Amino acid sequence: MNEPTCPQPVTSRDAASCIFNLPGYDVIDAVDLPTGGRRVVIQALDQDEGCPDCGVVSTRMHAWTRQRVKDLPVGGTGLEGIAEVIVRKPRWVCPEQGCGRRTFVQVTDQLPFRARCVTRLRAAVLDAVVASGRAVDEVAAAFGVAWWTVQAVVNAAVMTLPEVDCITVRLLGVDEHRFRTVRFFRDDQGAWKRVEPWMTTFVNLATGQVIGVVDGRDGAAVTTWLQARSPAWRDRVEVVAIDPSAAFRASVARQLPTARVSVDHWHLIRLANLMVTFVRQRVVREQHGRRGTTADAAWAHRLLLLRAGDRLTDRAWARLERVFAADDPTSELGAAWGVKERLRLLLATTDLAAANTALGLLGIAVLAADMPETWKLWHTINAWWPEIETFIETRVTNARTEAANTSIKQIKRTGRGYRNHDHYQARILLRSARQTRRRSPLNQQATTFNCE
Repeated sequence: MNEPTCPQPVTSRDAASCIFNLPGYDVIDAVDLPTGGRRVVIQALDQDEGCPDCGVVSTRMHAWTRQRVKDLPVGGTGLEGIAEVIVRKPRWVCPEQGCGRRTFVQVTDQLPFRARCVTRLRAAVLDAVVASGRAVDEVAAAFGVAWWTVQAVVNAAVMTLPEVDCITVRLLGVDEHRFRTVRFFRDDQGAWKRVEPWMTTFVNLATGQVIGVVDGRDGAAVTTWLQARSPAWRDRVEVVAIDPSAAFRASVARQLPTARVSVDHWHLIRLANLMVTFVRQRVVREQHGRRGTTADAAWAHRLLLLRAGDRLTDRAWARLERVFAADDPTSELGAAWGVKERLRLLLATTDLAAANTALGLLGIAVLAADMPETWKLWHTINAWWPEIETFIETRVTNARTEAANTSIKQIKRTGRGYRNHDHYQARILLRSARQTRRRSPLNQQATTFNCE
């Protein structure tokens, strides 16, 4: 944590105070402890203090008190750098007769009321956890504080984030992620029940900031979170990007009736790739009565079948033609590949007229292929056609939501998993808010307004 050394003129402070560099405090004593580390006694420069209840400045001192607080490591690392800081502060007598408070202690910006850690230590701890992405246990050991002290700083920082209703969101992304491994529990009848812990993430697609995390991956989770938003906030949402999830679509349609839903095109292309894979596996089983092996050209070049046709080189095209000639006697694999490419061309269009033309060509290709796998893909495209039209017109995708999920997985790996959902969500929201401000501070300020 970078701080200017001795911000006040050197003549007004001694060398020890300049090196210790705690704003508003002077070092009055410093000794090395026999067990390691240092004991530093400090005292505030400004001794004028008003009563916290009535505000009257007192001139009568009741007694001098000493308080042991935690501060940043100084003059070394490990145990040698951990300083035992003793704050010498006065306890004043309130001169106002009608005030209910008899005495009070001095309070400063660096040492608030009843604080056990100075403000700069709390700021450094929060920066290490949020900005650097370090584990809470590691940060606690490095700064010589307890695990709960660091976690309390993180929990307090979450409360300073702006309310979701105070953030203008016009493009909303919704996606799910699994935050821990699958667990098995016994129900009341003694049978084993599989439980997959999932969370649903809500992202402001304009900035990429995670604005909400709730338990579950069903429509009820989305409905509960959206119902908690104000009517004005919901009316401002224009487009919601989701994966091809019927539960998400139904919840969004009920809670955001004026918003349009855009389906993410990457997942549609993935469904087309899965269709090609299923056809390839079926053709190999029907032809050889077994699974594919390295001796089969279709299996050896299975990733080539999933590549975009317009991005293939001449050598790749030659390999693809050899695959169709060697392992596609019924031409079913080639037909499935053609359907996949037709879908890619459809999703690459930028206006509805071209999209409807591409949809007709896709239907002709599906009719010519006439396979269960291609018909299933065709029914999915028809079921999601209004959402596909929204994507073609707006080009709103879930790319930033997927990027947020990647950052969330890094947080999970750093902490080796989380048992407390509140702590997990706090890390996610703080990390995302920090990254968003770092990327575009002006854009972040423009999307926030005063709710008062």
